Amino acid sequence: MTSPPSKSAVALVCFTFLWTSGSLISWANMEPIPPFMGDWEGGWVDAPKKDGNAKNNPGLVARVIGLGKDRFEIQIMEEFDKRADYKVKTEAVWKDGKMMFDQNGYSGKITEDSFTGKKAGRAFDTLFSLKRVHSASPTMGAQPPANAIALFDGSNLDAWERQDGGDPTWLIKNGYFEVLPKKDNNGVGGSINTRQSFGDVKVHLEFRLPYEPEHRGQKRANSGFFLPGGYEVQILDSYGLGGMWNECGALYKQSPPRVNMCWAPGVWQTFDVEFKRLRRDSEGNKVDDAVFTVWHNGVKIHNNYQIKGTTSNTQKGRSEPESGKSGALSLQDHTNKIQFRNIWVVEQ
Repeated sequence: MTSPPSKSAVALVCFTFLWTSGSLISWANMEPIPPFMGDWEGGWVDAPKKDGNAKNNPGLVARVIGLGKDRFEIQIMEEFDKRADYKVKTEAVWKDGKMMFDQNGYSGKITEDSFTGKKAGRAFDTLFSLKRVHSASPTMGAQPPANAIALFDGSNLDAWERQDGGDPTWLIKNGYFEVLPKKDNNGVGGSINTRQSFGDVKVHLEFRLPYEPEHRGQKRANSGFFLPGGYEVQILDSYGLGGMWNECGALYKQSPPRVNMCWAPGVWQTFDVEFKRLRRDSEGNKVDDAVFTVWHNGVKIHNNYQIKGTTSNTQKGRSEPESGKSGALSLQDHTNKIQFRNIWVVEQ
């Protein structure tokens, strides 16, 4: 697998609506995704020459994040994908086909297909206008090389099994599969493991988060991708959050992502993971830690990170020795209906 390109190669494509194969998407029995929720990008409109801020920083971007009950968080900043200062970070209510906001001298209006406003100044106001955008991962749809092992090609879950050894009960739909929470299936199901064991690997997988605006923290579109030995790369709706050690892309409770690359619910995302098992000498002493390099949506968020213990060891009162042995890859049932597709692995 060729290493994904740098952050600068991530393409931005303008859309009016959330786009997935040309249609609005939603999950059965769940709240539909509002068309205005997600990323917006644009800049200043006819900024006066005297406005140094608009001249020196011509770009402007925004996020609209669902909070439930027609409430949304609005974030405005100069660029995405960095721990940037917010020009605006406020809440607004969707009512009568629009949302209004006013904070820190910025005010504006959001409709289903427009985001406009102004920045107030002492002598003049500067207008801005943003367009709806969708960020497309450069590794989306990556085809497995000749030496890859397909774990899901859109047709079946034959490569997987439940943790009790039974066949998976997760749902296959239109080329992807969806977590069927054990709690919703009379206690049958749960997390799934690959039937085959792996050691050092490169893995590609694609996932999509459901829209759960009234959930918070670890209850909001949660799953996890586990590598051999019990190490977790977190999957979570962390859109618009700070990118902490328990959020999307984190090596759970050990290392936060370098930058929060989590996109809005309903948008397909990618993980590309390179993993090397820990090494022990002939007497069983650990000589090398397990090592991770992770790209999230084409951006490197962990670079040769030497992990210190299993994910289970970060949980209070639990302790599991790191074996360093080959083992299954796993996807977690955390009661949320995460969707997955195009999963393949190359053994190293």
